[in-house]
Amino acid sequence: MNKYLILISIFIYSYSFGQQDGCFKETTGNELMFETSTDFTQYDAFFVGEFHGVHGIGGLNLALIKYVNQHCGVTNVFMEFSYSAAWLYNAYLATGDTTLFTDPLLLTASRQVNRDFWKKLYEYNKGLEHKITIRGMDFERIEFLKVLRMLKPENKDKPVVIATTINYLDTLNLRRLERTDDIQDSVYKAVRREMSNHKVEYAWYYGSNYKTVSDIMFNPDEFRKYNSRNTTMYKNMKSQIEQYHIKKFITFNGLQHGDMNQKGILCGNLKIKMGLKNKLADISFLCKNCYDFNGTWSHPVGGVHEFEQPFRTGTNFDLLFSGYFNNACKYTFVPTKNLKNKKLRKFSDFVILMKDEPPF
Repeated sequence: MNKYLILISIFIYSYSFGQQDGCFKETTGNELMFETSTDFTQYDAFFVGEFHGVHGIGGLNLALIKYVNQHCGVTNVFMEFSYSAAWLYNAYLATGDTTLFTDPLLLTASRQVNRDFWKKLYEYNKGLEHKITIRGMDFERIEFLKVLRMLKPENKDKPVVIATTINYLDTLNLRRLERTDDIQDSVYKAVRREMSNHKVEYAWYYGSNYKTVSDIMFNPDEFRKYNSRNTTMYKNMKSQIEQYHIKKFITFNGLQHGDMNQKGILCGNLKIKMGLKNKLADISFLCKNCYDFNGTWSHPVGGVHEFEQPFRTGTNFDLLFSGYFNNACKYTFVPTKNLKNKKLRKFSDFVILMKDEPPF
């Protein structure tokens, strides 16, 4: 009898522990569905510290967007790319025209798994009464030229002082520039200087579209100013949150921006400076034995890029995964309060455990 009681106790303990966690399961349509007993309705904001260039990220992000949309009413999705990329993705979600992100090929659509993410998000968004809005926060890439071209008015004479620049922009081959970071940045800065010198003329020419053009061309986040990116991305997010009266949002950023208790880091700034300390859920990805998009194999550290491993030192990932990874799930969701690792508990509220991600 005692033996049976012990077995029942073990089962109840295991069941209770599992209910505290979350599970990402694959559906018959090869998509992920997120299940959790965590009450996310207590949060207004969700910070997801991800890895750029790991195969499974797109599916996880899609599952998280669907979950917070359905359970928390979140429709604003911030992503670590430019204002111009956000404009193009929003146009895609409204039209289904894939050339908006393939011509030129946006960096965040450079792999088939990335394009699949956007196509699945488009299909999901079609059925929503309150549509999802994508919002950028990072520096501008060559896609800014495409947006400037698309926002040009029809049959409107160009002011003489800006005509040469606008005509020049129309001659540039965007596909040749899409992977030449230094050149596209120099073009962006040259156009910004020109626009800064002739704001009145550009405002008249673009008319009602000038607000969008201005947001893109005077984006405070700049190429390769890595030391200030936490500050500038925070400013871009704060500006949009205030301007559009955003009450709830989810944001996807590199893991190095995700320390919730460090002032000066993006997530820390959102929690501390914006008064979201008890209203923002910080979720970090941990990845064991994974490839990145360059074919680099990580073993057994938590992720791919060393600069994105804020808790690499002193964290035993073999022990962490053997103790908490649920093999019935594709990926496992764990509140850090359940972990013994103090570094992880201090860094974020939740972790998503990934492993054995294949190369692209």
